[in-house]
Formats: sequence, C-alpha cells, structure tokens
Amino acid sequence: MKNRFIFMALLSTALASPALADSCADLGGLTLHNVDITTAATQVAGTLPPDPMSAMTGGSPRPVEAGAHCLVEGKIEDREGVNGRYGIRFQLRMPTEWNGNFLFQGGGGTDGFIAPAIGAVPSTGSTATPALQRGYAVVSMDGGHDGMNLDFTADQQSRLDLAYASIGKVTNTAKTLIRTYYNNAPDQSFFMGCSNGGREAMMAAERFPLEFDGVVAGNPGFHLSSAALGGVWDVTQWAKIAPRDAMHTALTEVELQTVADEINRQCDALDGLEDGIVAAYKQCAFDPEALRGQLSDDKLDALVAVMDGAKDSAGNAVYTGWPWDPGIAAAGWRTWKLGTAEVPALHEVLTVPSTGAVFMTPPQTVPQDPDFAALAAEVADVGGYFDADETYLSTFAQKGGKMVIFQGIADPIFSAHDIARWYEEATQDTGAGFAQLFMVPGMTHCGGGAPAFEDFDPLTILENWTAGGETPTSMPAKSPALPEREMPICAYPLTAAYTGGDVNSLSSYTCAAD
Repeated sequence: MKNRFIFMALLSTALASPALADSCADLGGLTLHNVDITTAATQVAGTLPPDPMSAMTGGSPRPVEAGAHCLVEGKIEDREGVNGRYGIRFQLRMPTEWNGNFLFQGGGGTDGFIAPAIGAVPSTGSTATPALQRGYAVVSMDGGHDGMNLDFTADQQSRLDLAYASIGKVTNTAKTLIRTYYNNAPDQSFFMGCSNGGREAMMAAERFPLEFDGVVAGNPGFHLSSAALGGVWDVTQWAKIAPRDAMHTALTEVELQTVADEINRQCDALDGLEDGIVAAYKQCAFDPEALRGQLSDDKLDALVAVMDGAKDSAGNAVYTGWPWDPGIAAAGWRTWKLGTAEVPALHEVLTVPSTGAVFMTPPQTVPQDPDFAALAAEVADVGGYFDADETYLSTFAQKGGKMVIFQGIADPIFSAHDIARWYEEATQDTGAGFAQLFMVPGMTHCGGGAPAFEDFDPLTILENWTAGGETPTSMPAKSPALPEREMPICAYPLTAAYTGGDVNSLSSYTCAAD
C-alpha cells in the first residue's frame, strides 16, 4: 500500500510538470497552457547587437558578447482583441554555463518591443557585465502589445498587461522553461529595468512579492500617471513663450548652459570640490532669481514654473517639482523637455498623447489648455492599477527581498524628489533594510548627463546584499566624461563629500549627512 501511494505521488508530480528537455530544440515541442513557442534553438557564442531601444530602456547601446545559450521565443495568450491581435511576446536566453539565477529584464516607454534579453545594467553609460554574461537566464518581453503606437490602449486586457499582469505571466512561463531545461528551479530571481522598466521592477516587488528575491529599479516611472501630468504641464508652460511646433526655441542651449553655470556658482562647492558636479544637492538652496537679467523675464518665469512642478488653478501640486542640477544643460534633459529643431520634445510627441490614451477613460485627446485639477481626477482611476507606488511591502521584506533604486537627479521625466518621497514613506510603512536609494548627480534619464557618474553596477550591489552582505551605503561610480575620476554614489539621504587628496580616488570621498 505504501509503494502504491509513492507511485501515485510520483505520477501526480509528473502529470503536473512538463517533461524535462534533452536539448534546447526539445523546448519547441513543449505544451504549456496559453503559450506558443515559436523559437527554440541553440545559439553559439558570439556578439549580440546593441539594444535598439536603449534610449528608452537604458540598455546597452553597445554590442555585447555572449556565450553559447538556448534561445526561446514565444507568445503568451495569443488572442483576437478589440482592435487587432494581442498577446505577450517574450524572449528567453538560457546560458550553457548557468549560474543558477534568473533575471527579468524590464522594458521602456510604453513597451511594444522586445529588447535583446541580455540583462545589461540599465544605465547607458554603465560598463558593468550584463547578466547573461554572468550566467543568468534572462527574459525580456513586449508588455502585451506589438508596436509603439497607442492603439493598444483601446483593449482592456492589453492595458492590464502593460500595467502589471504581463510580469506575472512571463515570470511563470520563464521559470517553467528554466526548470524544464536545467532540471532545476532558479536559486534566485531578480528583476532589473529603467524608466518604465524601473516601474515594472517596483511592480514586481509590490504585486509579485513571492516571485522575486531582489530588484534593481532605475529612474523608475513608478508614479507614472502623475508624472505624465508633469509632462503635460511642461508643454503648456513652454507654449506660453514659444510656438508648439518650435518648442525648442523656448530656451536655447546657450541659455540652458547659463542656468547650469549659475547652479554651479551657487551650489558646486557645497560638496567640498568645485568640479561641475553638485553632489551635495540636498544642501543646494538654489535661488533662480539670480538668473533675472541673464535670461529674459518670460523665459525665466516659464523655467521656474516648470521646475516648481505641475499645479492646478488653485496652486495645489499635481506633480512634484525638480531639483536644480547642472545636468539641465545636458542633451538628455533637452530631449524630453524642449526638443531640437530636428526632433520635437518627447513630452510633446510621447507624454501628452500617452496621457490621454493610457490614463484617460476612454482613451482621448488631452486639451491644449487643460484644467489640471480635472485632469488629475481623470487619470486617478487608471493610475490606481498602473502606478507602482505602494509603500507597504511586508511580504517582500519578510522573505528577505531587497530593492536597489538609482535615480538621476537631473532626470527630466521622473522627479528625483518624487522617488525620495516614496522611499521615505516606504521605509516608514515597511521598515528599514529592504530598500536603498542612490541619487546620481548630473545624470538625466537612464544615463547621460553633463557630466554624470553614470558608470556603476547596481546588480553586483544587489547580488552581494541578497547573499547576506551588509546593507550597501554607497555604490562606486565613474563618469564617461571624466574617465580618470571615481566617486561614491551614496545611499539616500547621504551625499558624497570630498575629504581631500586625489580627486580621482574613491578613498578621497565620504558619504555625509546634510
């Protein structure tokens, strides 16, 4: 009788799990519920192309070397939607020399594309070794729709998939394939992304706390519905002083450099070193009135209105304001806020349309001169399931989950003040020890800046922390613009201070309180 029970238990397990694969190609014949495998092929060691969407994802803009691995591609829940074909396309790369771990690579923008699943640290200036090269199995996805237009917002399920649901579905599928291919489940599961991928990383910890052991969230669009209003606000302020079809003329590159120079004049020395980097940004009580006379009054007033953050007609904040950082003169800041003569501002061509299509119900067009109180109320419903702004992560923290967040202080899309607010509230609601926030002076969105210490490695920080190491208090960083320099990016609320000695040496800095 005992043997019969053992046999039945084994039979039950076999029926509940897919058979193990003898080769990568065998995965092509695997039958999984609501999953179509389209590719299952061994890839020889070689060079993988750069991420073509690195400006959106922070992924590697350079080619990446990869060892031999199994490439699996497929689609989850292929279906006919309200206005076309939908489903969640994914790409999974499983290295021959597996380190036992799994990494989910986040997307960017409104997704709609599959970036190469290589797990590059999502700061465009980072030279850190990508996760695939480290031996991780890496998956990427398109968020539940194909294409970067906004037509998908007409389909209810595609909205839910982009918001959060696709994360769970792809995680389940990827872990099943990993278990089938390696005959082992992952030892640790991480999520890493920047921008919308950073929002997805935070969503992974908030909505799927049992699935992930740690996440890296870069410049996360966690408060996306309100940040979108911030982009709409920017466009309306510039439109007061420049034509909408020539918004780049609101402030010239020379004028923005004038602003950056004034920020440095007032705040650069606060960290102990005059070098064009305002590391002591929390001490910087910048007075924009010092620019009166350097900029025309209308231009300065528009800039101050933008930097103070979106407000309704009663003066109530709709989205938070922005730190004054010399990265304001960087190309990445202009790309989003103002654009150029050749390329319009991304807020104008992406943020404004996305606000109406993604966050308004039903999808609609944002008025050129909106009532911001009404607009804030309009986007709140969708923001309720789209924003990754939960501050009570008790399950994630209790099981030992760790969160490493990095944020460019000069980010023109998602305010550094906003993520600092979330971090303080999450630390109060969940407790200390599960998340660390690293503010990067001069950095714009997912890399870039003027100059910025954007070459860092938060994945190694996360690996060491989840392995039982001490809570990280700093992250070594270099600047592509200053190749000899190295300094720490300090864990919030600390900032880097120069203590003397070789300015290029990490040991010449300490992490100090205000």
